[in-house]
Amino acid sequence: MRILEGAEAATSAASGMGAISSVLCSLLSNGDRAVSVKDTYGGTSVMFTEFLPRNGVECRLCDTTDHEAIEAEIARGCTLLYLETPTNPTIKIIDLERLAKAGHAAGAVVVADNTFATPINQNPISLGVDLVIHSATKYLGGHADALGGLVCGKADLVKKVYHHREIHGAALAPMSAYLLLRGMKTLSLRISRQNENAMAIARFLETHPRIDKVFYPGLGSHPGHGIAKKQMRGFGGMMSFTLKGDSLEIVKKFLSGLTLCHKAANLGAVETIAGIPATTSHVECTPEERKALGIPETLVRYSVGIEDADDLIEDLSNALSRV
Repeated sequence: MRILEGAEAATSAASGMGAISSVLCSLLSNGDRAVSVKDTYGGTSVMFTEFLPRNGVECRLCDTTDHEAIEAEIARGCTLLYLETPTNPTIKIIDLERLAKAGHAAGAVVVADNTFATPINQNPISLGVDLVIHSATKYLGGHADALGGLVCGKADLVKKVYHHREIHGAALAPMSAYLLLRGMKTLSLRISRQNENAMAIARFLETHPRIDKVFYPGLGSHPGHGIAKKQMRGFGGMMSFTLKGDSLEIVKKFLSGLTLCHKAANLGAVETIAGIPATTSHVECTPEERKALGIPETLVRYSVGIEDADDLIEDLSNALSRV
């Protein structure tokens, strides 16, 4: 991973949250000020809204796509800038190079979660980011059978993260390490197929009469498409969408009609996986917290696998015909 991300050093953790919490807790302390975007993985959001403030860290969450507002918040003082792109589960795109420059101008350490893109599609370090985080449980392992997290970046920062991880017992298990290394042998092949499948499925959904909105950076209609083209080599296998009617009952009926995908909280596996934020990315949050973060209860998160794209499209079409 150090080589794939173009980093000076790298270390592992027991899980994605083990990596995220190790980074945040090793680099932030009482009196520090952290700036992040609102659209992050649910566990990350809880770190910024509950755990870090409890330890005296001032945390500011900004509108994810309002780069001017983020830059203004950074300029007010920033110890650590935390970014995630594409975001989970809203698939918003952040200009990493632009915000990394703003963060460094304020003397901040810039951190980015690259789980959704993977190093095959995006390299944040080449865009100025100091530390890159991965939930290896997802695309890196690719088979939904191992937990793990990874942190890559500047050697002095990785050393601090490693020390915190070691003392707090978040070391990666040997069997998980073996399974993740096995999975990474096919990472490039899997991501290439998932990129292709996702693009075909996004185009199908965008024109379907039962679909309201599709969020996929490969579509020209996506607000962040221009930024994605600039900083990504591929647009990834993650997308989300909403159905017309905006009813949770309609969404549940649609999900129950899918036969080729798993309904689970994981993502990034060779199998296609679908679900809603309340049972996947933001299960840790209350409905009120999800609303405050701008995450619709009826949003469907769809992790595209490596199955035949035509089969997946037919499955989606059949499920949509039932609602």
